[in-house]
Amino acid sequence: RTAPRARGTRTRVLSRLFRCIIRRLARRALVFWHGRHRPQSRDERNPEGPNSSFRNSSDHCIPSSDRTKQPSLMASPPKDRNWGSLLKWSLAQSDNGNVAGVGQSENDPNPNEAGRPPLRQLSDEDRKFLIQAMQNGMVDEIKRMKDITSALSVTPDCVLPTQEDIDARVELIHELNDRVCSIDNGGDLHTIGGLVPIVKTLSSPHAQLRAAAAEVISTTVQNHEKAQLAALECACVAPLLQLVLGVGGNAPPLEREGKLEEEHEANDAAVATELCRVKALLALSSLTRGCPLAVSTFISEGGMRALRDAIENDSVSSVGADAVRSESETALLQMAKKTKTKTMHLARHLCVMSDEVMCCVVDADLLLSVSTCIEQGIPSFGKLAGDWSDATRVEEKKMMPTGAILSSQLREAGVRFLLCVAQCVDFEKTPKALDDLRSEKCVGAINTLGRWYLTFDGDEKETHKDEMTVCAELGKMFG
Repeated sequence: RTAPRARGTRTRVLSRLFRCIIRRLARRALVFWHGRHRPQSRDERNPEGPNSSFRNSSDHCIPSSDRTKQPSLMASPPKDRNWGSLLKWSLAQSDNGNVAGVGQSENDPNPNEAGRPPLRQLSDEDRKFLIQAMQNGMVDEIKRMKDITSALSVTPDCVLPTQEDIDARVELIHELNDRVCSIDNGGDLHTIGGLVPIVKTLSSPHAQLRAAAAEVISTTVQNHEKAQLAALECACVAPLLQLVLGVGGNAPPLEREGKLEEEHEANDAAVATELCRVKALLALSSLTRGCPLAVSTFISEGGMRALRDAIENDSVSSVGADAVRSESETALLQMAKKTKTKTMHLARHLCVMSDEVMCCVVDADLLLSVSTCIEQGIPSFGKLAGDWSDATRVEEKKMMPTGAILSSQLREAGVRFLLCVAQCVDFEKTPKALDDLRSEKCVGAINTLGRWYLTFDGDEKETHKDEMTVCAELGKMFG
C-alpha cells in the first residue's frame, strides 16, 4: 500500500499536469479556429505587388517586407498568454466593436483599401466557441477558493470513511495553501468565509488534516495584519495551542484495509502528532509577529505553559539506540527535534516584545526547560543526540547526516534564547531571570556544552562555528 504522503504528492503532480493539459488544449483550439478561418494570402490581399506596403488598419502599419518574417498561425501555438487582450482583440473585429474599421463597404466614408475584401465577421457560434476556449484556459481564483472551502466545510471534525477521502481532502487543503500564498487571496479568504472551515479542521480526528489546516493559517496570516485579525476573530489560537500540547491523536478511517502492528501504528501516530505541533508552532509564530492583540490572546489562553510542555515533552523516551533504531523511530526523533527547535525560536521572538511578555516567559520556567533541552541535544550526553564515537565523527566529516544537523539547530536555538533573555531582560522588573540564569541547571548545560566543544578538531570547529560563537558570547556574560 502506497504511503499517504506519497499518494498526496502524486495526486498534486497529476492535478497540475491535468491543468497544464487543459491550457494547452485551449491554445490548440484557438490555433484550430484560426486555421478554419485563415485569411487570404498576401498576394490576394495586395494586388499592387509584393514590394508595396500594406496597411492592415488605422492603428497597425506593417510593411510587406516585414510580414514575411511573421510566423504562421498554423506553424506553432500562439505565444501570447494574455487571454484577456486576445479576447478583446477578437471581439473588436465584429460589427458590434469595429474599432479597427474592418468590414466596411466601398460606400463607407472611410473605406478600406481599394480591392481589398472585408474580413469576415464573427458569428454567434464562433463567438461562443472563442469565449469558451478562453474560459477553459483561465481559473477564477476566488471561485476556486470558494469551491475548496465549501468542500472542507462538510463534516470537518468527523472521522472520514476511507483513506482516499482523507488524501483527497488533504490535497484540497494543499491547493488552497498554494492559492493563499498571494497576499490578495490571503486577505480574501476570510471575506469569502473560508477561514471558518479551516479553523474547524484544526479539530479533525485525522492528524494529516490538522497539520495541513495549520499550515494554511500560517501562510494566510504571515505579515498580513488584516488576515491576523480575521484569524483571531475566528478564535484560532485555542485549537492551535491544543495541537502544540499534542491533543487530537490520529484516528484511522472507518474502512481500514488490513491491520497494522500496534507498535508501528503507535510510532506513526506519534510522528503525526509531532508534525501537528510543528505546523501549529509555525502558525502561532506567524500570527503573533507584529500583532500585540494576538500575543495577549496567546498568553491569556495559556500559551507559555504550552511552550514549556512542548520543550519538556518526552515523546522519544521509547526510541532505541542508533544501532537498533527503526525507520519510524528515526522519523519520530527528527520531528521531536524540529518541535523543540521551533518552540525555542517562538519563545525568543516573544520575549523581546515587551517587559510584560518577558516576565511571562521567565515565570513559565522556560529558561530551565531550555537548559535541560540543550543538554539533551549534546552527543554522548543527552538522549536527543547520538553518540560521539570516532566512527560517528568520521561519518559526519564525509556528509553531515540529518540527525546531526537537527541536533546542531536545536542547541543553537536554545543558546540563542538564553543569550536573548540575558541581553534584553530588566533584572529589576524580573529578578527571577537572574536566579534562573545562575541556576545549577543552566550553568551546568553551558559547561557541558563547552566541554564537548573542547573535543573538536579544526574541521569540527568550522562545522559548528555558529553555535560555538553564540555560546562563547553567552559565556562572557556569565563571567
